[in-house]
Amino acid sequence: MLQKLQIKNYAIIDELVVDFSNRLTIITGETGAGKSILLGALSLILGGRSSNNIFFNDKKKCVIEGVFDMRGHGLKSFFKANDLDYEDETIIRREITPSNRSRAFVNDTPIKLTLLNQLTGQLINLHAQHQNLYLNNRGYQLRIVDGIAGQLKDVDAYRKLFGAYVENVQKLQDLKAQNQQLHKDLDYINFQLEELESANLEDSDEQEKLETELKQLENADFIAAVLGEGASVLGSGDDSVIDTLTLVEKKVSKIAGFGQVYEELKDRLSSVLIEINDLQSELEIVGGSVESNPRLLNTIEDRLNMVLRLQNKHQVDSITELQALQEDLLARKESVDIQEKDIVELENLCNKLHKQLLKKAKALSKKRHEAAPILTNKINKLLKQMEMKEARIHINLETSENGGLTSNGLDEVSFLFASNKGSQPVALKKVASGGELSRLMLAIQSLLAESVKLPTLIFDEIDTGISGEVAIKVGRLLQKLSKSHQLICITHLPQIASIGDTHYRVYKEHGKTKTTSHIERLNVEARIVEIGSILSGMPPSKQAMANARQLIDMMND
Repeated sequence: MLQKLQIKNYAIIDELVVDFSNRLTIITGETGAGKSILLGALSLILGGRSSNNIFFNDKKKCVIEGVFDMRGHGLKSFFKANDLDYEDETIIRREITPSNRSRAFVNDTPIKLTLLNQLTGQLINLHAQHQNLYLNNRGYQLRIVDGIAGQLKDVDAYRKLFGAYVENVQKLQDLKAQNQQLHKDLDYINFQLEELESANLEDSDEQEKLETELKQLENADFIAAVLGEGASVLGSGDDSVIDTLTLVEKKVSKIAGFGQVYEELKDRLSSVLIEINDLQSELEIVGGSVESNPRLLNTIEDRLNMVLRLQNKHQVDSITELQALQEDLLARKESVDIQEKDIVELENLCNKLHKQLLKKAKALSKKRHEAAPILTNKINKLLKQMEMKEARIHINLETSENGGLTSNGLDEVSFLFASNKGSQPVALKKVASGGELSRLMLAIQSLLAESVKLPTLIFDEIDTGISGEVAIKVGRLLQKLSKSHQLICITHLPQIASIGDTHYRVYKEHGKTKTTSHIERLNVEARIVEIGSILSGMPPSKQAMANARQLIDMMND
């Protein structure tokens, strides 16, 4: 429900605030006073596009702000899904700078215009001249039929199931595509896997070990020579390290008895001699074991070349990565069987969901076909009451025979309209005028209101081409609808002006340099004057004032 509308710096409006009744708000005023400007400002917070030269003062930004009571609209999930802060009293604001930069906010959170339009489309239906998109929309038309059929909850449940079906069908298609590609790659996967398995890469440190062993074999003669020379230096000849240390150790032994420090030196020399003797023996043994082995050298080179070739082929740097690749290839090979099992399970699920959907869709279709002629007859009766005697609507339902399910089920709907006797019904947008569409929407909404929670309805030019008794009937219909839903009606008819719970008058003031549009809420006496002026012009005559009082009493009896 729209509680308040605040407009700043828009067209010929400097600033104004309108508080709306939760039932029926009437707006009147002379032609050109600014009633259409109110709708233009409101359309901006409904996600409409801004135009140039909309500023009262082109040095300031234009701000349009609406306060909405969100309770009863079931929009918490919408807010959550779009990362918006939900408040029972939600503020929607649109700002346009002099440079024509536009921004929109919901509870101070920036929001894109497309999303704003989706949100406000569930809060307000604006039915004005040339603004007939709601009634021309086939999805909305079908929702009208479903509303009259009393199956909106069933439709929502169907759409939830349809969403799950579409999601699983997409998963199935993706899985089949993956499986098809995997089958194409399977020969190559098997070839790579066999190549890696035959390489027998079990030891992740093997490459390092092979490279070390290769270096030893390639330098065997040099290693043997170095070790032999070392052993000779330590233990052979008159000047060997062992002989020299032995001599030193003997001399120090002679003074060991002269003190602890000399004893310790002697012991250390003895220990060094033992270690050097051991080293000399080890150098001889190791040096003696080193020998060239061309056959082993070739074997190691071949093994290393094989490992390096695999690494280069697969663009990796280690045996560990080759092992990981081997595991991945094995998993991909095994995934063929797993995927085929998953495909069968998904196919069964999709078939099951399709059967459930088809059953639900047929049930929805049955009720739609039952409701369509009833709705048609009721609408046509109401149109006649509103002085559209030759007008008639035809609801055309086309049902798919081959199970072609959509988010709406099996049916496509089109509302066809003929305004004149003998003319063939055609699409609404081709024939219905703004006033006709407004009255047609009023007829539909009054029927729909019995079973559906409607958004705020705004009617402009609903009174085009009617007067007298017909205007009274239209007013009665608006009154009935306003008992359960919020209505805002811009009118030139005294019969409709007299039924509002809240009545505003839009008027202009002409200053020295600018004309400004204002709005005032009318009390009882001011309302009588306004309706009297509609009847006879300004200032209203005494008879017009009396007629206004009588009309208010009659319409609100």
